[in-house]
Amino acid sequence: MRAQEIVQMTVHSGESFYVHPEANVSVFSDLNNSGSLGSYNNSSINFLGQRWNNMSGSRIVDESTGGQTGLGGTIRFSGSTSQSINTLTSAQANTGFPNITLANPQNLILQGNDLLVRRSFNFQSGKVILNSRNAIMQAGANIAGFDNNKYFVTGTSTTGGALVRKTTGSQTTQIIFPIGSTVGSYTPASIIYNGIAQDLKLRVFDNVYDKATFGNPDNINFVTKTWNLSLNNLDPNASLVLNAQHNSSEEGSQFTADRTKSFISRYQSNIEKWDFADGNGITPGVISSGGPIPNSFLSTRTINRGMGLNEYFSKSVLKENVLANYRVPVGISPNNDGLNDKFVIENLQATDKVRIEIYNRWQSLVFRDTDYKNTFEGIGNQKGMLNNNLPDGTYYYILHFNDSKPVTGYIIINR
Repeated sequence: MRAQEIVQMTVHSGESFYVHPEANVSVFSDLNNSGSLGSYNNSSINFLGQRWNNMSGSRIVDESTGGQTGLGGTIRFSGSTSQSINTLTSAQANTGFPNITLANPQNLILQGNDLLVRRSFNFQSGKVILNSRNAIMQAGANIAGFDNNKYFVTGTSTTGGALVRKTTGSQTTQIIFPIGSTVGSYTPASIIYNGIAQDLKLRVFDNVYDKATFGNPDNINFVTKTWNLSLNNLDPNASLVLNAQHNSSEEGSQFTADRTKSFISRYQSNIEKWDFADGNGITPGVISSGGPIPNSFLSTRTINRGMGLNEYFSKSVLKENVLANYRVPVGISPNNDGLNDKFVIENLQATDKVRIEIYNRWQSLVFRDTDYKNTFEGIGNQKGMLNNNLPDGTYYYILHFNDSKPVTGYIIINR
């Protein structure tokens, strides 16, 4: 009778609570673990409280001698409101869960330190909100049940949480990363990796910036997602096959028009540019525990010459830029004296399709033309600068010649 009054279950330091094989228990309150909580093979703990707290000194053990290498039981998160795992100790091996099942449509939120899963993570309903934490899967750990409604949410910014898969370095099958940047955007990837044993850390964020993590975004010629793969050790001989999946609703307008010519573009940090490749086609999006996901597409890229500690990938339809065919001025003096009054790109052909965007020093767009005909004379056409003379100074431009890669540079206005 008094159990109904419990608002928090606590395993104190030096105490143990074990669920033996074939046994099933349910916890309806929050849980504080400062001692040793064990779940043996084929047992289950159905957690219906809101907060699971792994306190300093806590352990989550299985039936093996050391408590970390056995099969362990399943801890099932199935509350009626959102739930959280708050890991307050950095002793990952001790507090790692043997097996987790998520059956909460209101989602599971990570707090404190990273989450470690030793053997399996099974999605039945809901998503894992990484909340700037990492979800780490030990080598050989399995993820099941994922689809466009059940996955790990990394966050939209260039930094944040990631899904980490520990590898032996000699995988012959795909390692799945069921991730998305938001609760409504499932953009997963899979990797076949060969190299030294190490962690593969993958996240996806919104926008494709011209400097990978900053600068001006190009959400016209790209899918509006960047996949960021991080390694913890350099390996000049490493190779991988990357499969990345996106949704049609997240395509730039030019990407949609040229989708069949698209390819996975890799950011080249040494020259600070996105590369180009021959379009290798796209196939239906099949990174799912079920059937193909409607209106989603899969693309593939192979890397054979080693990788850096941080790699960035997106999907593009841009070809090699052709700036050498044109002459772009470095400045204009729009004072109506007939000399350099307009931003004139020389050698433009009648058939050329040129798009231009001009930004001020605060990265605010002040001028845009989707079919530029050498008409810019220092007058803005965006927001507060509409039909106003732009102040003298240095501005940043992005030019798109036909279907080429974007050309960036600076223009000085000096009246």
